[in-house]
Amino acid sequence: MSLTSDWTSWPESFTSLNYQVGDLIEIQQDDHTTWALYIGHAQMVYTEPSPDQQSTNQSTASSANQNPTPSPGGENDVTNQNVAHSADSSAAANERDGNIQYQVKKDLLQKVIGRYTVRINNMYDNTRKAFPVPKIVERAEFHVGDIVTDRKEAIANLRYERQTRVWHL
Repeated sequence: MSLTSDWTSWPESFTSLNYQVGDLIEIQQDDHTTWALYIGHAQMVYTEPSPDQQSTNQSTASSANQNPTPSPGGENDVTNQNVAHSADSSAAANERDGNIQYQVKKDLLQKVIGRYTVRINNMYDNTRKAFPVPKIVERAEFHVGDIVTDRKEAIANLRYERQTRVWHL
C-alpha cells in the first residue's frame, strides 16, 4: 500500500490509480474534501450526511430560497448572505461548524468517486499502525450504517489502530 499518490482527475482516477484493499482515498469535491476506504471488488466505505441531516439541510436551503432578506442598502445587497444555497453548500457550512452528522455507507468506487479529483492518501502510515488488511475490511463492513461526527477520523480509524500516548518522565 502506497503512502500518498498524486491527485488524479476523472477518468484516469479509475484506471491509473492502483487501489489496494485498505487504502484511504481522499476525494476533493466542489467545496470540501471527503474520505473513503477501498475494500476491494470496486467497493468503498465512505461517509455522507446522515438522512436526517440531509432533510434538515434541504429544508434550510428551501427556506433560504423562499425568504431572502434584503438589506436596507438596496435591492442587490442581502443581509447575512441569505441567498439561495444548495443542500451541499449548507452541509459544507455545517461540516466546518461541526454541527453535522454523517452516516457510514458502502457503494461502488465509481459512484463514490464520480467525476471528482482523488488521490490515495494513507496519511498516518508513518505515525500509526495499520490493521492487517482482512481486519480493515471486517471493521469497515461492521461500521456501515454507523452515525459519526468526524468523517475523516471515522474512515481513518477503520484502517489504523488507535494511538496510545507514551509518557516519558
